[in-house]
Amino acid sequence: MLDADAVIERLERGTAHRGWIANSYAQIEFLLGDLIDRCRAFPQYAAHTTTISHSAARRAYKVRKILAIDGPLTQFAGALLPMLDEFEERDQMRNLLAHGFCEFHHTPDGDAGFVFRKFDRTLAEETGDPGAKVEQVFRLIDLEYHKEQMVHQAQGALELFHRIHFALGWAGEDPASMFEPVAE
Repeated sequence: MLDADAVIERLERGTAHRGWIANSYAQIEFLLGDLIDRCRAFPQYAAHTTTISHSAARRAYKVRKILAIDGPLTQFAGALLPMLDEFEERDQMRNLLAHGFCEFHHTPDGDAGFVFRKFDRTLAEETGDPGAKVEQVFRLIDLEYHKEQMVHQAQGALELFHRIHFALGWAGEDPASMFEPVAE
């Protein structure tokens, strides 16, 4: 049986994994918006840069539309398109983890899982049930797996966007130079 300390330890680890997943996804989501914003400088992309949506899916859609146009980003399409595919594949899972109600369930023999529930607009429209919800159980190992995948993807996206910024002349000074060294 899980004692109170074991329950708290698992809750803290699961919550940390959930945070890493949401944060990593948010990094990419912001970078897509930033890319759309910066592409306003290129007239050929004007139709897709008038607004920056608050929806991650719409940002990815706009970047795909931009990549379909011959222009400065064409040279990065081979790297951006697979990154967008991977980003979009994780959208539903990330959305559930970021916005879902979470309960921690455990059995007397120590098995445990995090149950996430979220009202789902798409499912509500498909079923005609305005209260339709999605529900999914994640064990600690599942959350750890998704965290590792999302962190890896965010690191790759940061490296890609760094290359894009340098290639297109958007890179300013080294961000590390904004911070004063800490005296030890």
